[in-house]
Amino acid sequence: MKLRFLSTLLIILLLIVPLGAQSKVEILYMRWGDLKEIEVEKKIVEAFNQSQNKIFVRLESAAWGAYWQQLQNRIAAGNAPDVMLISGAYFIDLASKGVFLDITDWMDKEINIKNYYYTPDVCEWNGKKYAMVRDIHLGGVMYYNKDLFDKYKVRYPDWTWDWNKWLDAAKKLTIDENKDGIPEIWGLYIPTWGEGGLYPIIWSAGGEILTKDKKTCVIYSNPKSLEGLKFMYDIRYKYKVCPSESFMQGLADPFMTGNFAMTTGLTSFIVGYKKLPFRWGIAPIPSGPAGRYMTANQLSLAIYSKTKYPREAWEFIKFAVGPKGQEIMGKEHQAIPALKTKTRVYFDEENIKPALKIFELYEKGQLRSLMFTPSWLEWNNMLETTLGYAWQGKVDIEKAAKTAEERVNKILKEAWDKLNK
Repeated sequence: MKLRFLSTLLIILLLIVPLGAQSKVEILYMRWGDLKEIEVEKKIVEAFNQSQNKIFVRLESAAWGAYWQQLQNRIAAGNAPDVMLISGAYFIDLASKGVFLDITDWMDKEINIKNYYYTPDVCEWNGKKYAMVRDIHLGGVMYYNKDLFDKYKVRYPDWTWDWNKWLDAAKKLTIDENKDGIPEIWGLYIPTWGEGGLYPIIWSAGGEILTKDKKTCVIYSNPKSLEGLKFMYDIRYKYKVCPSESFMQGLADPFMTGNFAMTTGLTSFIVGYKKLPFRWGIAPIPSGPAGRYMTANQLSLAIYSKTKYPREAWEFIKFAVGPKGQEIMGKEHQAIPALKTKTRVYFDEENIKPALKIFELYEKGQLRSLMFTPSWLEWNNMLETTLGYAWQGKVDIEKAAKTAEERVNKILKEAWDKLNK
């Protein structure tokens, strides 16, 4: 009787707990993202889990702001997720505090980094590798409204365009139909935030945001940096082909209205633009006095230094950055795969295939990282906010740049001093 009872109990337990899950090590993977991004991530995790006999990945997600707050809380409590998605904006701050596991040996032995678009800024600290690059997105990409170009008989932008051709086209495409002094159609909009337009314009002018050691801001003291800022100011207040930021308040993405002929932005905008009711195209940002420069930002995957299952966590990362994981990510248009053989998958439609040529700039050093530092978010926000007074027409650009440089340098000094203690 007792034997029959035990047999029955065993059968019940086997029904409640799937046989495969009984012997599997569970690791927690956490990332931020919107609904679309998380749905794609679930497919990647599911594909990994189906390929495994001994490892099971559980996915948790949150919105951008909530993610970092939760992550900081978990790190403080000593129970951070085994694998976490990391932005360069936070990488140095966390790596310098010992949050990440050193994966240098595994990366050197099991990953051929030459096969990836790889930026050390988001993976390495003090000569050690603490994360593996996962995806890439480009900033300073130009989008243009083909319907407006056709209507006003202006040639589409191409690789021969420089700032002069850009400005000339913008003038032709700024249309004040009812002659009330406010254009119904604007020729151009260059966003004033870093990746969207600010950084590429400064670099294309021959300037810099920071010195090479990343310890000093030079947007005012470097004449070429100021030249780039003046170009962004002049398109608003001298040539009047781009609205002021005061005019833009409340308008999340002006290009989607159909009333802007050209804009610059991120490759991640492609997903949303697919639903637009007008025809549009994609092109590189026009060349400035110093050439053509754009941003290349990357996200990476890191392992918690206190994880109980480091090797299992690494196996998941290898899958996510390997051919299968990168293929899913690219086909679903979640992000551009960092694995070079899969990058093309993201650009699978005729309309966006021209963007693939932009990656040629990577080998030339013209796709640049965002120069991440400790407290990067703090000083970058200060930079954009202070320059905002000029974009709104409240102060001239030189005064705004001088003030911004001073404020950013104060933040940078405090951040580096704190790190080096």
